[in-house]
Amino acid sequence: MPVKDAGRVACVSKRFLHSWRCYSNLKLNKQPLGLTGDKFEGSEIYHINKVDQILNSYSKNGMKVKSLQLDLFHCSSVSAFYLDWWLRIALKSGIKELSFSLSRSMKEEDCFPCSVSFGKQAASSIEHLNISKCTFQPMETLGYFERLKSLDLFRVCITEEGLWKLLSKSFSLEQLEIFLCNEIICLKIPCTVQKLNFLIVTSCQKIQVIDISAPNLFTFHYVGFPPEIYIGDSSQLIEVHLSSLYPSRIISYSRAKLPSIASNVERLTLLSNSENVNTPMLLDKLLHLKSLKIVLNGSGHCSPVYDTFYLASFLDASPALESFILRVSHYSCLLDIYGKTTGCDAYLRGKSGYRHDHLKRVMIAGFRSAKSLIKLVIHILESAPSLECLTLDTTPGGHGRKLGDTSICSAARMLGKCCSMSERALEEAKRDVAAASRYITGRLPSTVKFEVLEPCRQCHTGNQ
Repeated sequence: MPVKDAGRVACVSKRFLHSWRCYSNLKLNKQPLGLTGDKFEGSEIYHINKVDQILNSYSKNGMKVKSLQLDLFHCSSVSAFYLDWWLRIALKSGIKELSFSLSRSMKEEDCFPCSVSFGKQAASSIEHLNISKCTFQPMETLGYFERLKSLDLFRVCITEEGLWKLLSKSFSLEQLEIFLCNEIICLKIPCTVQKLNFLIVTSCQKIQVIDISAPNLFTFHYVGFPPEIYIGDSSQLIEVHLSSLYPSRIISYSRAKLPSIASNVERLTLLSNSENVNTPMLLDKLLHLKSLKIVLNGSGHCSPVYDTFYLASFLDASPALESFILRVSHYSCLLDIYGKTTGCDAYLRGKSGYRHDHLKRVMIAGFRSAKSLIKLVIHILESAPSLECLTLDTTPGGHGRKLGDTSICSAARMLGKCCSMSERALEEAKRDVAAASRYITGRLPSTVKFEVLEPCRQCHTGNQ
């Protein structure tokens, strides 16, 4: 219910007024406080005073605050005194969820005084903590987060030592997300976080080393340039996502490193933007890998040309693989079907004995008539006796129709028109369909369901 409507109802209903005053989940940002639209003169002071009035009212009346979302992104003049006082009120009432965001224009000396507020045992009730856009400097006086289950750090200026102190006093931590924390060079996850099962590290530009000692880590997501990764005990690590937002060697790095640092992984997703090194052909195995998804993105011209057939190294290293999805963007550089023969030909002849006995489902989205891509499909057909379904989607990035739909794509059904394709892309899609028919159709066993998804016939009639 909007704040104004709630106020009107409270004026005529004592029972509603009582329940409203005792509301324990506080969301104190611009919209609930009536600060939407253009910034008016004195809005910062109004925001600060309003938050202070609300929290002081809760303190004086002995009301509980279970959840507090405090967004002060546009308040550059709020002092550390207010922040400390507000947090003391929340902690005193036994708060469980705390989320706060400060202005990046605040001076460092005015940033969050966590050494005072989070004193010994002061934060024992918090279960979920989200900190954004501030300096966070845990000191020796930092209390134990006995019940903290999830911790999110977004654009937080925190040192490696400070993060270590915070994590080492969070024995119940299950989920940790670190996003754009650019002061961290070496991220160390201590063994004291025995319950940590979910870890995301995203776009921390300076990070060079990730050292994980958490014994029960189940899911690990990393986005950025590939660092050195050390995992003390990866026996429980089942799901791994590795992504790069800029040209890198994330796929070749994963092929070389994952068998030693995450040998039990079952679900693997790799996203590369302009992969600049071909994937090495190695003997190391990923014995438990069941689901593999690889996304090859690119923008503009990229060099050198990436040979997608080298992805066969991942397949041949995964004897338990059941599902393989490859998404190729329209701008990814692939070897042309009429291009030169590369060293992967020798690999194909020498590795024909490999069998993927458990591989049942294969989808290549953004399929093109590139020599290396066709060779990869042929390699799969010749080595996967249990294959049940092969789908080749010729639309850029695979944003076309759903499987089994031969007429109209899902986007056209929902929006009336699907994503536009240039005439050049449409012509390329025709060549891709012809290449699939020429080189692949005749090699298909009768037991394999084969689909080639063309651009949507209803929408794509030469549109720009």
